[in-house]
Amino acid sequence: MSSGLGTDLLARLSRATRRGAGSAGEIVAVVAPAPVVPAARLVAACASAAPIVLFQASPRDGEEPLGIVGFGEIARVEGSGPERLVQVTSAARKLFASLREERDADAGSAPGPRFVGGLSFRTEAHHEPPWTSFADASFSLARWIYVARAGEAWLWLLVRDEDLASERPAIEAELASIEAAFVIAARPAQDALSHGAGEGARIEGTSREAFCSLVREALDAIRAREIDKVVPVATSRICPARPLDARATLARIADAYAETTRFAVQRGERVFLGASPERLVSRRGRVVTTDGLAGTVRRGADDASLVRALLANPKERREHALVVESIASVLGPRCASLDVPETPTIRSLPNVHHLWTPIRGDLRDDTHVLALVEALHPTPAVSGTPRDHATAWIATHEPDARGWYTGAVGWFDAAGDGDFAVAIRAGLVSEDEAWLYAGAGIVEGSDPPAEYAETRAKQAPMLAALGIV
Repeated sequence: MSSGLGTDLLARLSRATRRGAGSAGEIVAVVAPAPVVPAARLVAACASAAPIVLFQASPRDGEEPLGIVGFGEIARVEGSGPERLVQVTSAARKLFASLREERDADAGSAPGPRFVGGLSFRTEAHHEPPWTSFADASFSLARWIYVARAGEAWLWLLVRDEDLASERPAIEAELASIEAAFVIAARPAQDALSHGAGEGARIEGTSREAFCSLVREALDAIRAREIDKVVPVATSRICPARPLDARATLARIADAYAETTRFAVQRGERVFLGASPERLVSRRGRVVTTDGLAGTVRRGADDASLVRALLANPKERREHALVVESIASVLGPRCASLDVPETPTIRSLPNVHHLWTPIRGDLRDDTHVLALVEALHPTPAVSGTPRDHATAWIATHEPDARGWYTGAVGWFDAAGDGDFAVAIRAGLVSEDEAWLYAGAGIVEGSDPPAEYAETRAKQAPMLAALGIV
């Protein structure tokens, strides 16, 4: 690709700033058409711009999946404690009010700037390693925002008006790096396993014996009627023989699991990334959609028999029903209508099958997507039921901090629309280590060794993306 995109974008920025100085603190946003490339490969190809964020929505019937990549950061909003998302919403609203979009006719349909980020499973007064750089809730408004939808793509540049003169050299250098990344990302995918952990990597973490013991404790609590369901998590720490490459890991898992929502959020030297099969909530205007996803079987040679067995398994159906009932009870009062299928279908991934109930509703009012996230998170699929009791059980029994794992990742815009995935099938990656996580839903009838085997199946995608298996 030539330097046409860079020249075009800088010319648009010059025209926008000549139209008149804005108020103090104003953010000027200009946009130009860009090449359509795989979002995760664009991240992998652009090594110089940080921090990175990525959200690539999964393909779904009746929807145009939106891909978002962010390089650098013009602003960050964060929240802590029980009011974390209220704090984020308030801070973001002020920033959106200071944002001046400048569009030419050829970018009139470009999706506007938006925040991308996420939140932890539960709030913490102190964030334990390896999650010390990740706040309870944290969202970035990137300096460079690449958005792609339905065969079209655009690149946004956001600049504080008063900083333009001093930052222009840095902007030009970053733009050159991003332009080069477009060229690389457009090439056919190549095997990047040579950059993985490979041979010699050491794996530490929750042993089979320790996890089975945790499951037995959960079953004791269920039989004592303290909880109905709980989702304990097993952790693995990867200690590589050579440095890990988080961006290459993201590109590999994105290529291998194209039917999922791929995501990445960088804080400091660590990148939280993954490929989630589960939507927490999406809001488009007053249309809200979400997933009931619980009940799992590992794929095998006789897939048809495995699917039939999963659909007929009382334990898996009970686990799934608890999730669907909880979601319906949260959304029902907020919706004028809510469509909840009576029986689940199957959502198939390359490594597992899940019981899946897609849910759709029409909101009564213009509830912000972050308010919906607050109401739904955490679902019984990642915590348990009753929610507060299950979350408290997890806090007192799990030996390792979950951080953002089983939290939520996604985006929201100035209108309050947004899309969030449950942060599962994920890991926290830096050059010198990676932390992987996987949970299993425990209800009456759960078998501890089978639940541990489920966590191994769920960690397999990230292990493969790291080059371990």
